[in-house]
Amino acid sequence: MDHVGFMIIVAMVTAGLLVAGTIYSYQKDDQVQPCPCSEARFCERIKDTTRKEVFVFSLFPKQNDWLFYDWDKVTTVVMVGYMDINLVCHAHKYGARAVYIGSVSTDVLPDSSARAAWTQKQLQIVKDNYLDGVNFDYEDAILRNQTDIRQGYTSLVAETKKAFTDYFPYLQVSVDVAWSPACIDSRCYDFTGLAKASDFLFVMAYDEQSQIRGKCVAAANSGYTRTLSGLNEFLEIGVAPDQLVLGVPWYGYRYPCLTFNKNECTIRHVPFRGVNCSDAAGTQINYSVTIQLLKNYTSGQHYDPTTMTPFLNYKANGTTYQVWYDDPKSLTLKYQMALDMHLRGVGMWNAECVNYTSKLPEDIESVKAMWDAFPDYD
Repeated sequence: MDHVGFMIIVAMVTAGLLVAGTIYSYQKDDQVQPCPCSEARFCERIKDTTRKEVFVFSLFPKQNDWLFYDWDKVTTVVMVGYMDINLVCHAHKYGARAVYIGSVSTDVLPDSSARAAWTQKQLQIVKDNYLDGVNFDYEDAILRNQTDIRQGYTSLVAETKKAFTDYFPYLQVSVDVAWSPACIDSRCYDFTGLAKASDFLFVMAYDEQSQIRGKCVAAANSGYTRTLSGLNEFLEIGVAPDQLVLGVPWYGYRYPCLTFNKNECTIRHVPFRGVNCSDAAGTQINYSVTIQLLKNYTSGQHYDPTTMTPFLNYKANGTTYQVWYDDPKSLTLKYQMALDMHLRGVGMWNAECVNYTSKLPEDIESVKAMWDAFPDYD
């Protein structure tokens, strides 16, 4: 669920075991390395803390997809599953931060010595790769009675933040959290403590069907009302608006329907963390795939006024499928929500959900439209 499927790969990156593109993995010493960028100034870390965030996750980009990002809008790019010094240099050229995901296992959290070792290892990675910080994407369950683990996670974030800012005051530490603080997927974290310990929380307002407690039917991945409710819940427990970045999906879910009647698609029961029905009954599909489905099937787009989300139905090999997704229209509504609530910014998972190198008109148009939908922060 969410993007935990990438955590094994991320752990390999964090350990310096996986290489892709041009890699400068961490060294065991603390010697200053020559700047590998075309200009020395592109090795300099970003100091600006006044810009609103447009926080972008970048996954395994082919043919340097990141060259096609809208760098007039990006403020932070998070490398997931790879580390490329060329991207770091390019981000710094445009005044954007380049960070990476720091994977951590649960056994580290309650152990102060293990936390200290983990923190120093991450700091070395940041030093040797000219990075601007780390993004915590810990998504394992922490039950309400597991106070040592919960407190350990908050302590790890605080200790990382201190170690990072002692080295360079402007290094960024962000924490990914579920769309609501209400123990979603048994993630009963110390959300107020995590917000205080970090620069901000990245609210993953997607996979909102990870635990379906009502009818087992296909529905929105990132519904407007549920997203708004989750953000308000963060504010109600004391997290400040400028400590929240709203994360939205550039992907959707395709569900095979067991029965289909009047646009209601019943789906098979796939349990997840104590609930019998979940979005694991479907598969994630990128927006670029949805664009081709809209082109090739005549049923066209439908719109759910309750969740303010588009969906489509189509048949293939005798099976009816329902696809729920976000497009520039639905995303713009959520971006406006972030503006109205005076949040720290917005972001998305993930930048490779559109096709940057395709020559098809619909792909060219969709790339531009998805990036254009981001707010133009002053």
